[in-house]
Formats: sequence, structure tokens, C-alpha cells
Amino acid sequence: MPENDPRPHPPLKDSGGDRWARWTGGRAGPVLLFACAVVEGCLVPAPTEAVFAALAIARPRRAWALGALAAAGSVLGGVIAWHLGATAFDRYGQPLLARYGLMGELEALGALYRRNAALALLTSGYTPVPYLLYGTVGGATGVPLGTFVVFCALGRGLKYAVLAGVARIAGPPVRRWLARNPRRIALVVTAVALIVLGAWMI
Repeated sequence: MPENDPRPHPPLKDSGGDRWARWTGGRAGPVLLFACAVVEGCLVPAPTEAVFAALAIARPRRAWALGALAAAGSVLGGVIAWHLGATAFDRYGQPLLARYGLMGELEALGALYRRNAALALLTSGYTPVPYLLYGTVGGATGVPLGTFVVFCALGRGLKYAVLAGVARIAGPPVRRWLARNPRRIALVVTAVALIVLGAWMI
């Protein structure tokens, strides 16, 4: 079926594909995406991009809405981390960052915030530094909440807009490939779940 056809995509034919289609087309997928984005911002480096890619490729016409949902969850998670960094850094921030081996990044990110907080937040989605560090250190170092929210929203929104554009273009052929490989779909979903669980337990 052409991508611009207004009718819904037909369900994938095999049982594994049927489950995948129901999951990506129902409420569970977007809820998981939003939850991953929030958790990534304040608690654990969750694979939000992987969940987004799975959903957006399966339903390319919803890619922009899913991108907006992921960006909103990411900003919310960052705001939670900002508040905890501002009010409970010794009790919350230091143990959390130490758990993920991020204490060595504190000085560098603090210096970056002092030089140009807006630029640091705009580019936060394109660096190897986990996003939860930006919120925690932002609150602890006194980055204004308004600045944090505005530039995080711009940076995260741009990041997911680019990913949504890629999904709109690449989604239909990849979706057809997934329809022919239900076992690989199951492996991908399992791998994402194990990554989240492993990161939480480490």
C-alpha cells in the first residue's frame, strides 16, 4: 500500500507481525516512548531513540507526533533532574552520577554552562554525555529554569524532528522488511528491554 494512502496499513500477516502491528499501532508504544524519554532525562540512560525508531518506522505517518511526544517527555525528565539537582544534589545528584561513572564530567559541563548555557542545551542531544547529567548539573550550578526549558525544548525538538524526517522517508521500505522478519523484530524488542533493565540494575 502506498505511504500516502490515507487508509490504515494492513496488519502484518504472521502472528509475530500481528503482535508487532498491534503494539506499535496501539497506546502501549507511545506510552513506553514517553516513559523512556522521561526516565532518560532524570534517572537512567534509557534507549529512547531505539523505541522511537521502532514506532516511527512501523507507523511513518505518525513520526512527527511521536517525535513531539519524545521531545516533551525528554524535557519533562530534564526538568525533574534540574529540580533534584537544585534542591538535593548531595543526596540525589552525586550518588546517581557516580553510579554511571559521570562524576568526571561535572567540571567540564559546569564550565560549558558558564560559557554558553544555551548552546550547551541546544546541542545536548548530539553528544555522548547522558542527558540526565545536563539537568542535574544545570540545577546544581544555577542555570535558570526558564533557560533550561526553552533551550532543551528547542534542542530535543530539533533532534526528534530530524529523526522523524528520516522515519518518514525510510519507514515504508524498512517496515516491509520487518514484516518479512518477525523473529528479528522480537529480538530487537527483547534487546531494548534488556538494555533498560541492565542499565537500571548496574
